[in-house]
Amino acid sequence: MELVKLKLCNFRCFGEQEQEILFKDLTTLIGNNSSGKTSALQALLKLFAENSSDRNLLRSDFHLPQGIEPEDMVIQELYIEAVFSFPELDKEEEGKYDVPVFFNHFVVEEPGGIPYLRIRLEASWEKGIGIEGSIESKVYYIGCPEADDIEERHKRSANRHDLDKIRMIYVPAVRDPSKQLKNVSGTMMYRIMEGINWTDTTKDGIKTKIEELNTVFVKEDGVSVLKTAIHDQWKNYDSDYRYSNADIQFNNTNMDSIMKKSEVVFSPTVTGREYKIDEMGDGLRSLFYISMVNSILAVEDEIRKEIESGKVEKTFNIVPPILTILAVEEPENHISPHLVGKLIKKFEEISLNNNAQTIIATHSSAIVKRLNPENIRYLRLSDKDLSTYVRAIRFPSKEKDEDKYKFIKEAVQAYPEMYFAKLVILGEGDSEQIIIPKLLDLSGHNIDSSGISVVPLGGRHVNHFWRLLNDLEIPYVTLLDLDRERDGGGWGRIKYVLKQLLAIGISREGLLSVKKGILSDAELDDMHTWPLEKDDQALFSWINLLEEYNVFFSSPLDIDFLMLEKFGDIYKGILSEKEGPYIKKKSEDKEKIKIADIETDNPLDPDYLIRVEKDIRNTLKENGGDGETYSEEQRKLMVWYNYFFLNRGKPSTHYLALSKIEPDKLVDFAPEVLKSVVKRCEDLINGKT
Repeated sequence: MELVKLKLCNFRCFGEQEQEILFKDLTTLIGNNSSGKTSALQALLKLFAENSSDRNLLRSDFHLPQGIEPEDMVIQELYIEAVFSFPELDKEEEGKYDVPVFFNHFVVEEPGGIPYLRIRLEASWEKGIGIEGSIESKVYYIGCPEADDIEERHKRSANRHDLDKIRMIYVPAVRDPSKQLKNVSGTMMYRIMEGINWTDTTKDGIKTKIEELNTVFVKEDGVSVLKTAIHDQWKNYDSDYRYSNADIQFNNTNMDSIMKKSEVVFSPTVTGREYKIDEMGDGLRSLFYISMVNSILAVEDEIRKEIESGKVEKTFNIVPPILTILAVEEPENHISPHLVGKLIKKFEEISLNNNAQTIIATHSSAIVKRLNPENIRYLRLSDKDLSTYVRAIRFPSKEKDEDKYKFIKEAVQAYPEMYFAKLVILGEGDSEQIIIPKLLDLSGHNIDSSGISVVPLGGRHVNHFWRLLNDLEIPYVTLLDLDRERDGGGWGRIKYVLKQLLAIGISREGLLSVKKGILSDAELDDMHTWPLEKDDQALFSWINLLEEYNVFFSSPLDIDFLMLEKFGDIYKGILSEKEGPYIKKKSEDKEKIKIADIETDNPLDPDYLIRVEKDIRNTLKENGGDGETYSEEQRKLMVWYNYFFLNRGKPSTHYLALSKIEPDKLVDFAPEVLKSVVKRCEDLINGKT
């Protein structure tokens, strides 16, 4: 049995538009603070909490629509519905343990279909004399398919005894795991210990030993004196015959008291002494608590097997839950970074149990990057109606395009901070991650404080990230390389972006309109063959158009070339005396002559001009052009471009150069496209576009 879906309507921050959360064995709820993660877990508690007090509904559990004051609301209704499937039926297993309890309440949508179970809490609140008003609630089994309208005849009252077969363990963000780790009444460990079928021999043996212990205990002179004093003094205070004889004895006088006093201890091999749970740090206690949950589930699995096999002399006299839902809020709390991996491993182990599922609620990138992004559910509180909306992450089909699927999945795992960003900047690579944050910072928009995330994609599969960010309703800006005269660049890059925008549903009329009408599919397919020219106004007009869709281009080549054009002297200034590109001249006394010297002294040197042509080819790469659409200065600059960005490390080069550029100069003389990107980011953050 497994939870597959939770439906919420008018519960806390979830509004009147029903929201669905889909679940797997291990599911992660993410979102910013106050986005509804805790409310989603609390909704499950209202159905399956062990303590009745946790199932009680309060006025604050009913959604307050935007624009309505609490005192003005007269009536409100909510529902919480959990849908369960039974994988063992799909695998043609008998399901001796799980299925019979809920068999009469199964829903089947079609002949031969796999049955599922719907459990629904319906509640209403009405304004009354008291502060809390009047609240009525009822839990039902729903006997119709999800696609059908629910009528009264479809509702059957749910028995709490049956619902208790589904257990939820909730670990809140603020927690004291030591309380659960000690074997006190009500804890998981106590229930297991209490359920052991203790043999009569064991019980009699323990009773005898306790009596022997008490006999030795009271023989001690000091104990005897204290015992007599307590007995004599108490007689002067009270005469109730039930309590007339005050005595001292060893406290653990029966099996129940012994079990309550038992607890886990740790025995290291070095010191030799035992350590108790209270001596552990908060992080280790949290880890051990999760480990204990796994241990209890393993024991319960053995109990299930005994029940299903019909074993006569059972080890335990309890019937464990059919399903345990472990919900952990902010598991990163108290955990040092190097233990995060172990914690996730524990959650995965628990979720692999046949009788358990795990739900994590977090806003930690360190947690998210270690989890399968397909099992992440994103919760977002809308500014429009102050209601929470739930989104899953859409991926390309693994069957149709495995390479694309892997790339998107790995990129999402590598940059999980995009989920929590107020704005995402999609760039080409490392250079954008260095330069753009610097410019944003100087413009008063610190990356961290402004909630901006820069994600390098190398220009690949941008439509999937656009669709993802659209689904999550996170604004974004894209900066790509124009790569003019490189294979696939120039008009080819414009064509690529146009097709990607069409793929996410952008209107052809607005995107492909030209003087003679709207570009046909055939014309768009041939766009990469359109000729390139110097100062190509047609190309620039398309670039300007795409900026309206928040897609910008580093033109004519890439962001590295732009920075070199604007701050060439500073980039060259980071080199030591022995560094820099040079030409070998075997016919002269000096075998090596620096390019910097040639540019100053002899710019018409034949060997230098040959070198320029060579580096143009290297810059524009295989199948690229000859640089005819670039100016003479840009062509010569490709010698330095090759040296700095194709033969050295880009990050180190940019870091050194940026450290030498005065902040005001960087802001004033930055490439125009970067200024435009920063301005657009400001507008999006402020809600102007």
